This record gives sequence, C-alpha cells and structure tokens, in this order.
Amino acid sequence: MSTTKLAARRSVGAQAVMLAGATGIAQLIVALVYIAAARSATPADFGWVVSAIALGTVAVGFVDFGTNSFWVREIARNQLPLNEFSRRGSGKLMAATILAALWLLFSVPVLQGTSYWMAAPVFLSLLLNQTAQVSLRGMARGELVAWSILADRIVVAIVLAIVSATGANAAQFLWLALTAGSVVAAGMGWWMTPAHSRPGPRLWRRTNPWKGSGYYGLSTVAISAQGIDVMIIGGFGGPAAAGLYGAVNRWTQPMSLLAGAFSSASVPFVAHSQTWRLAWPHLRSGIWLLGVAVSICIGVAIGAPWIVEMLIGPRYAGAAPVLQVLALGTIPAIFNQPLSGFLQSLGHDRIVSLITVAAVVFQLALVALSARFLGALGAAIAFSVLQILILAGLTAAAIVTGRPGYRRR
Repeated sequence: MSTTKLAARRSVGAQAVMLAGATGIAQLIVALVYIAAARSATPADFGWVVSAIALGTVAVGFVDFGTNSFWVREIARNQLPLNEFSRRGSGKLMAATILAALWLLFSVPVLQGTSYWMAAPVFLSLLLNQTAQVSLRGMARGELVAWSILADRIVVAIVLAIVSATGANAAQFLWLALTAGSVVAAGMGWWMTPAHSRPGPRLWRRTNPWKGSGYYGLSTVAISAQGIDVMIIGGFGGPAAAGLYGAVNRWTQPMSLLAGAFSSASVPFVAHSQTWRLAWPHLRSGIWLLGVAVSICIGVAIGAPWIVEMLIGPRYAGAAPVLQVLALGTIPAIFNQPLSGFLQSLGHDRIVSLITVAAVVFQLALVALSARFLGALGAAIAFSVLQILILAGLTAAAIVTGRPGYRRR
C-alpha cells in the first residue's frame, strides 16, 4: 500500500474520532458491566475474579510479545506478505491454545477455591481478537476496527445481562461475557478485512511468529506486566484491597480512549512517512483529542467521591481516593500512548522498550513496597509515578531522535 493510498483514506482526525466514539461507548459498557459484577459480590470475592481476568490479560502481552504492533508497522510499510503474516499468526495462536490448555489442566485441580482458571479463556479469546485486527490497522482502516470494538462490548453486555436475568452471580460469569465478546469481535474483524488482505490458517509449515518483534515485545510485556499490580495488591494487601483497586482501575480506560484512538489511527501514517516532518501533516488533524482527554481526567479526579458512591455504593467508599490518583496519573499516560507508538513506528522501538521496561519494574517494586501499608492507594500512586517517568523518557527520546543527522543504532 502506497503513501498516496493511505493518505486518500479517512484522515487521522476522522478515524480517531470514529475509534474514540466506538471505544467510548465500549468502555462505558465495560464500566457498567464491572459495576454490575462488583455489586453482585463482596470486595474479597470480586478481587479473586478481577485477579484472574488480570492474569489472562497479562498473559496476552507475554505471548503476543509485540507481534501485533510489529506486524501493523510492517504491513503499513508493505514489508509483510500475506502468506508470511498468515503463517506467523497461525503459529502464535497455536502456541497460545496449547498454553491455555495446560493452564486449565493445572489450575482446575491444583488451585481449587480460586478463580484463576478463568484466565485461560480470557487470554486465548483476547489474543485471537487482537490478531484479527492487525490487517485492518495496518491498512489504516480504523473506522472498521471501531465497529469490531463496539461489537465486542455489546456482546459482553448481552451475555452478562442474560446471566443476571437467570439469578446467577454476575461476577462468576464475567469471564464468559468477556470471552464471548472477544470471539465475536475476532470473527467480525476477519470478515471486514478485504479478501486480498485476509489472513488464513497456515499450520503445515514451521515458522517463528516472534521474528523481528523483540523490542516491541519487551515494551508489550512490560506494559502487560502492569496488570499484575492487582495480584501484588492481593498478595501484600489482601483480597479486599485488590477488590477496591479492581473495582475502579478500569475506569481510567475511558479517560485515555481519545489518546488511544488518536495513536491507533496515526501509527500507520507515521510508519509509512518514516520521519517526524512527513508525519506531522497527518497528525495535526487529530492532536486536539489529547486536550479533550486531559480535561476528562481532571473532571473525574474532582468528582471521584461522588462517582464511586453513586455507582458501586458505600462498601467501596475507600476506592474514591484510588480513582482520584489514577485519574491524575492518566494525564501523562495520555501523551505516552502516541509518543511511544510514533517512536516505534519510526524504527526507535529499542529506545521505547528500554524506557518502558525500566519504568514498569520500578512501578511493580513500588506496588509491592506500598501495598502492605497503603493498600489499593499504593498501587494508584505507583501507576502515576510510572507514567511520569515514561513521559520524561519518551519526550527526551523524541527530541534526540528528531534532530537532523541522528542515526538509529
């Protein structure tokens, strides 16, 4: 695909608005789903469920190891043939299926009394969904990805509503709703991909799915590892603290959706441009979305006590200051998303990985140290410190790599 064809599609701003709109509705649905699930269980019981889901989500980052982001860049550059993409994608999904089966065989008999077996279906379905979106993202078809995202969350809401109508414990079936949503979205993403770019199964040839994605992988694993902060809180602060944190930590996702949509829509254009100067004309049409995202964060931080009490009740009153700190910490995260994506798209994935890994290691160590004394609030503070450190590092990297005569090492 040429630069002309990419530019002829909807602009970055238009695609970002469509992605943000779909993602905004999707995240609202997720917030409502988690609220319904939290209301059906005690903080301790809900803590087990969100810990299992967090484990499955973290596993996606480890197994994917940056391949999806790397493939998006290579497709945008016209450097990844369809047959090779199909072989790599099939190999990765086969490995993931084996790992999920092994986890079920271990967790069901050995970890009885916990919900950790739920991680397997959440992990496998989410990885399938993300892989199914690669071609569309690489072709700069963010508007089609938006429909897939929306379909995912609508299915989640429908499944959980059916479960709740039967009188069952919604928290215990949250995994089923999330899995069903990812599977439906994966099928929809594959169907919307043009036939000439649609991957298929290629299981009869050996291949290395992770070839070339090393530094992308380090960044992805580090970011995914952030998800174990819930498990660390549970281990050092107890399941009740994990429940308080898990009840509101996903509420920050709608705050950063505008930045995420802007970054997702921009990455193919930046990858194809290959310089900051050539990429800027595409980026400026959507840069205003970052300002809107910051305003939302400030509003949520101010209204957190009222929001928490209204949505999940007085039992979770201790989650209000946690949400406030998370909302403020999301402000630097809003700028980190596009900065890291742009640097990777321009070939500076090694720099991004080093910054991200170092910052996440520091964050998780801080969570472990503070959870015993501050509980959920300690994890929120650690998250905020992490985002500030990453922003400082990425900004410095962007300045250095953008200088005339800079040579990539």
